[in-house]
Amino acid sequence: MPRKWAAMLAVIGLLGAAGCGAQEAPADERVSRASLLPETADLPEGAQIDSLDDEEQMVLSIKLDAPSSGLGLEDTRTFDPPECDEQNRYADNARISLIQDGSADVAIFDGERGYVMLVSETDMDVSRVADAHTGSCSTYTLASTSKVHTYRGTVRTERLDLPQALGSEDAVILSEVTDPDNPDWINDEVLLGYAALNGYTVMVLGYQGTEYEAEFDGVFTGVVEKVRHLT
Repeated sequence: MPRKWAAMLAVIGLLGAAGCGAQEAPADERVSRASLLPETADLPEGAQIDSLDDEEQMVLSIKLDAPSSGLGLEDTRTFDPPECDEQNRYADNARISLIQDGSADVAIFDGERGYVMLVSETDMDVSRVADAHTGSCSTYTLASTSKVHTYRGTVRTERLDLPQALGSEDAVILSEVTDPDNPDWINDEVLLGYAALNGYTVMVLGYQGTEYEAEFDGVFTGVVEKVRHLT
């Protein structure tokens, strides 16, 4: 089974178990939260928006792939330095928690570049999450082995400058590059943006790297400004 699909199934199971016994929010509250997501007019020119159903929100909003998912999908996982295991799990669990009371869409450009946009009523300590990514564990090596694959790679994360319009917000943008040891595999680079404002947490995940940083900034700014304006 491919690593990404394994991650998907495990995440859906985890969230399904976590949601057992929880009371569903009234319909008017769900509609109100979804209305905070941007429309095409709020985003850079050329954006198309697709809605995400519940399972897609769970999968696409979580993360990138199993190597840094922190969800225990592998039989053996070894971090170097070792303390990065705990930091990685903290950051990923914080991201998982956003889905419980979140609404999400995806913005697509040129039919190929996608940005997951999520607005959640779950609180996030943005600074703590950023520190987990960029403190002593800004660079770590992960080796994982299961019955179907062996993986080893180096993950490097750095903070990027916030767009000027978001300079006063409790926000951060991170670039995460996974460099596999296998020369036949290409680097995986994503951008992650988090912002906490007016009782909501915004997350934008871009599956492109810094080559499209300006486009990512436009999407992230559009989501944050929509929440700021309506709340």
